[in-house]
Amino acid sequence: MAAANAPITMKEALTLPSIGINPQFITFTNVTMESDKFICVRETSPQNSVVIIDMSMPMQPLRRPITADSALMNPISRILALKAQLPGTTQDHLQIFNIEMKAKMKSHQMPEQVTTFCDSVPVKMFDRTANLSNNQIINYKCDPSEKWLVLIGIAPGSPEIINYKCDPSEKWLVLIGIAPGSPERPQLVKGNMQLFSVDQQRSQALEAHAASFASFKVPGNENPSILISFATKSSNAGQVTSKLHVIELGAQPGKPSFTKKQADLFFPPDFADDFPVAMQISHKYGLIYVITKLGLLFVYDLETATAVYRNRISPDPIFLTSEASSIGGFYAVNRRGQVLLATVNESTIVPFVSGQLNNLELAVNLAKRGNLPGAENLVVQRFQELFVQTKYKEAAELAAESPQGILRTPDTVAKFQSVPVQAGQTPPLLQYFGTLLTKGKLNAFESLELSRLVVNQNKKNLLENWLAEDKLECSEELGDLVKVGYEPDYLFLLQTILRSDPQGAVNFALMMAQMEGGCPVDYNTITDLFLQRNLIREATAFLLDVLKPDLPEHAHLQTKVLEINLVTFPNVADAILANGMFSHYDRPRIAQLCEKAGLYVRALQDPDIHFKYIEAAAKTGQIKEVERVTRESNFYDAEKAKNFLMEAKLPDARPLINVCDRFGFVPDLTHYLYTNNMLRYIEGYVQKVNPGNAPLVVGQLLDDECPEDFIKGLILSVRSLLPVEPLVDECEKRNRLRLLTQFLEHLVSEGSQDVHADPSRVMDYVNRLDNFDGPAVGEVAVEAQLYEEAFAIFKKFNLNVQAVNVLLDNIQSIPRAVEFAYRVEEDAVWSQVAKAQLREGLVSDAIESFIRADDATQFLDVIRAAEDTECYHDLVKYLLMVRQKTKEPKVDSELIYAYAKIDRLSDIEEFILMPNVANLHNVGDRLFDEALYEAAKIIYAFISNWAKLAVTLVRLQQFQGAVDAARKANSAKTWKEVCFACVDAEEFRLAQICGLNIIVQVDDLEEVSEYYQNRGCFNELISLMESGLGLERAHMGIFTELGVLYARYRYEKLMEHIKLFSTRLNIPKLIRACDEQQHWKELTYLYIQYDEFDNAATTVMNHSPEAWDHMQFKDIVVKVANVELYYKAVHFYLQEHPDLINDVLNVLALRVDHTRVVDIMRKAGQLPLVKPYMVAVQSNNVSAVNEALNEIYVEEEDYDRLRESIDLHDNFDQIGLAQKIEKHELLEMRRVAAYIYKKAGRWKQSIALSKKDKVYKDAMETASQSGDRELAEELLVYFIEQGKKECFASCLFVCYDLIRPDVALELAWLNNMIDFAFPYLLQFIREYTGKVDELVKDKIEAIKENKAKENEVQDVIKQQNMYAQLLPLALPAPPGMGGGMGGGFAPPPPPPMGGMGMPPMPPFGMPGMSSY
Repeated sequence: MAAANAPITMKEALTLPSIGINPQFITFTNVTMESDKFICVRETSPQNSVVIIDMSMPMQPLRRPITADSALMNPISRILALKAQLPGTTQDHLQIFNIEMKAKMKSHQMPEQVTTFCDSVPVKMFDRTANLSNNQIINYKCDPSEKWLVLIGIAPGSPEIINYKCDPSEKWLVLIGIAPGSPERPQLVKGNMQLFSVDQQRSQALEAHAASFASFKVPGNENPSILISFATKSSNAGQVTSKLHVIELGAQPGKPSFTKKQADLFFPPDFADDFPVAMQISHKYGLIYVITKLGLLFVYDLETATAVYRNRISPDPIFLTSEASSIGGFYAVNRRGQVLLATVNESTIVPFVSGQLNNLELAVNLAKRGNLPGAENLVVQRFQELFVQTKYKEAAELAAESPQGILRTPDTVAKFQSVPVQAGQTPPLLQYFGTLLTKGKLNAFESLELSRLVVNQNKKNLLENWLAEDKLECSEELGDLVKVGYEPDYLFLLQTILRSDPQGAVNFALMMAQMEGGCPVDYNTITDLFLQRNLIREATAFLLDVLKPDLPEHAHLQTKVLEINLVTFPNVADAILANGMFSHYDRPRIAQLCEKAGLYVRALQDPDIHFKYIEAAAKTGQIKEVERVTRESNFYDAEKAKNFLMEAKLPDARPLINVCDRFGFVPDLTHYLYTNNMLRYIEGYVQKVNPGNAPLVVGQLLDDECPEDFIKGLILSVRSLLPVEPLVDECEKRNRLRLLTQFLEHLVSEGSQDVHADPSRVMDYVNRLDNFDGPAVGEVAVEAQLYEEAFAIFKKFNLNVQAVNVLLDNIQSIPRAVEFAYRVEEDAVWSQVAKAQLREGLVSDAIESFIRADDATQFLDVIRAAEDTECYHDLVKYLLMVRQKTKEPKVDSELIYAYAKIDRLSDIEEFILMPNVANLHNVGDRLFDEALYEAAKIIYAFISNWAKLAVTLVRLQQFQGAVDAARKANSAKTWKEVCFACVDAEEFRLAQICGLNIIVQVDDLEEVSEYYQNRGCFNELISLMESGLGLERAHMGIFTELGVLYARYRYEKLMEHIKLFSTRLNIPKLIRACDEQQHWKELTYLYIQYDEFDNAATTVMNHSPEAWDHMQFKDIVVKVANVELYYKAVHFYLQEHPDLINDVLNVLALRVDHTRVVDIMRKAGQLPLVKPYMVAVQSNNVSAVNEALNEIYVEEEDYDRLRESIDLHDNFDQIGLAQKIEKHELLEMRRVAAYIYKKAGRWKQSIALSKKDKVYKDAMETASQSGDRELAEELLVYFIEQGKKECFASCLFVCYDLIRPDVALELAWLNNMIDFAFPYLLQFIREYTGKVDELVKDKIEAIKENKAKENEVQDVIKQQNMYAQLLPLALPAPPGMGGGMGGGFAPPPPPPMGGMGMPPMPPFGMPGMSSY
């Protein structure tokens, strides 16, 4: 397989010998690589040292003189761990150093020898199992949860060392080693593995050569599972088995678990004794890499243990590997010292799996897992299949995980929106958004659509949470949607994000910093929030971004970011200072911290400090120190230092020379030295320091009018080292070129050593002389441009090829060359002529020359040139010659093409029947692309490429043949091309044959429909779709598309089609079509079938002339979900069908707010219109309904119904209604007002109103019901005053219980109405007599009852006395007889009679008048 198409790419990242590593130290015991960041090499000669290779800059290794038995680097930081055996003991000493800070971090002495170690404090985990006894421990691994450990070792004499691993959580560890093989096959070594669980404190011995841990999330289990994969190769009874195992460690109870997987490792015969030495797992792509000793690479899928790829990646044994986690690959080191990097070829691995392996499911999973290209069609097809199967949850998950977000589009959202919502189920759209939120962040469009749903439901708190969790992508549209009345608490949001996603908090903080109007939260506050949680890196990232402008007002923050990093991460601070990002920080403070952090160079990088040092050294006479600092330091202010040194006028000018030479002050230097008569320093600078600046020195000396002799001497002293052109420029500027005469003459004299010949005599020598080296002289003549002489020499010595080359290359005369070729008739000469002719575009001549030369070597160039000039007749001759010499696919292919270009079709047919090596597929495609269809037809027919043949026949207008070929090809693409061509040619019968094979594919149906419609073939398209209904593979799309076509072009058949096939239609799509075409009746029917009752009701009301049907609307309106539509329906019926409004309202009676309905009708002034409805719902006792009906009854003067309404329904403004009708002109209405006052307890108002209307009966009843004696007696007085004696008498009886008899008799006596009061008096006397009789009767009965009780008691006493005489004296008294008979038994005294219960009479029978 070509490397470019391989799923795994290999490249050489580094060779250790190229950076000075001796090959003898490229072994497992000397080289360690704990991660993809560092390689550590331990050298023992010529001196003990450790070499640290940073893979980010591998060509700059760090070599330190260190003696150690083992050395390894921290996987992340520049921290070195060392192990050395203490002299004279078996104990090991472990040390850990910080390379950057040059400081020892930890040290520990072990009581016994250490086999493996890491860069942390030693902790004993477990003891070895028996299978690892006497083994050298070479591999130790731990799983991500730190719960399982694996130990691997080798027995004495084992040739190789493997590795060890630990999972990220450090709960599982694995250690692996190898031992000698079985006696029958000792070369196949045995692998031993020890797996250890930290939680269970148990080990298990297994047979394995390599192992690794992985974290995998099993569907249905929110917690990741810990997997271990291990590879084995063993021999049993001569049978070799190689296996890869993937199992779960510590399965979670009650949760879905990972099913154990295993697969074979297929070793080629040449690798029968090879075995796995390392395993790496790509967590990015979910792939297992198994690397063998002899350089084989096996790639397997982690989830299914499916083999993906196998290849040899190294010709030399591999002894060390390390995961390259950031790119999902691994590094491998072989014996030659090559550091190989293996990575996934993202552009080819998915096509490889789907094409070469034909494993579509694995291809899709790989694409989703690694966000890889190549599975777009597969993912889209699978998504559509899930949708057709109504598996919306699975479709949502597929869309959310689609590689490169190919399904994260508005079309997908629209597709989920179009799905009908089933009662009691979560809408598919919400399932989709919910899945996206669990997977990560939504894109801008998804964020906007989800926010619309949330805002419509008034749940903006959800938006705040999602924004805080960085789940939504902010956009201007999203801001417009939520900004109304919303002011987020940015500080709270930032704090919330910090708890769960520090990096998301950094992004959020940077977003705030870029907001218009400035950051809503102070930079310092944001920084403190990060620092409070010890998020140093995040705080640094934020500050580095916002402080890029390097503003003076940010000086405090610049100092702060440097401070925190100098304390915690000095290397970061060093990088910041090296970049020169900041210039306003507190330099003295930072310099102190740099010194404490060991960054001494940085501490000295303050320009002021350097300048002060120069100044102090100069003033104290430390000239050598001044010279050293000016030469070595890069941090002083050059201008300031130059001026100081000139003012100081030191006796030694070297410091000043250093400054001026380094920073471009050469003219100033020259002027200073000349004016201070320090000419020897000028000479020394030009001759020894920088001769290249001599022109500048000369120019300045000329400006200073220095004597010419000194300048000339200075120039001559430099001579060839001096750049001539700049010197000439400097002198020319000053019009002093004559100064250089002597210098230039010297240059000429030094360089004039050539011997010049007389060209005119050379030809004579050539003709006369024979005894000379012809080839050499000829070459010299060519170099001297004596081309004719050179031609004559080569010709004379029969060097015909060289001769013709002179004619072609130097004299450039092709005619002479052709003439010469005819004369000598040599193949080589003709070849040279042919090549030259080809270069000059003389293609026909060149082909003839190549044929004469019998030269087939340049066929590629000849073919290219012939095609450019269309010399195909000559090309055919040439290619026929070439075919006799070589069998090249290119030659045969081009010959067919040339035949086609000159229309020799019979020759093509004859040629392809003969043995040939032409690439007929490519030739056919090329002929087709260049419209040579007859020739292409011959090729495609011969190779049975029916798809291409069909398209070719279409181009030739041979449609029947094209249909036949398409039937053989049977591909959707071919059917479409033929179908569309037949449509364009109006061959509709053939087009329909093709179309019926296309429309059964859901994805292609719409394309066919659009093609027909764009060309106005509506009837033919409808005929095609109608024919498609009877197909066995007819699907929903065909029925739907036909419905759409009926909607557009045959409206009269639409309703029938909808009713016949409503269950087989994609109703949302047909709804859109009916909406576009304004078929409102059909649209309403579709909405009803789709349970979109809200839209159905809206359509009916908006387009009532076509869509309204009263009975249908009543069925619809009771099923709508949006209650606002109820009231819209009320308005609709009020405006268009007021005669039926009560019918609709009766249907909606249990759903509408009656108050709102009454308000609508009241505002419209049509309350009487809905009187039947209000009567029907008045039983609900709604205030608005009661008041409306009462209002209608008042207007209609229907006092009976009004009184009935008031009696049965009291929820209304009673006083308001009473006040409204108390002045009504109708007496009965006023009586109702009095009645209302009475019901409301306003007795006086009721009585007053009744008295006013002289409705005395109502007044008396009101007074009686009030229970108020004063009101009743006042009414009596009123009747007396009005002379209403009969009313007086009636009132006495009506208010009988309230009126005091004495008051009644007094009023009657005083007003001469005793006769009218006498009936009352008789009644009163009779009543009271009856009461007295009852009291007397009760009293007598009570006396009798008491007497009976006394008699009963006396009988009991008598019986007791009789019993006492019969018993001994010592017997105790019977119970209950406590005190004996001494006290006797006296009955209770009778109650006082009190005059037989009558109250005492007043002295004169009547109270005094004053009591009234």
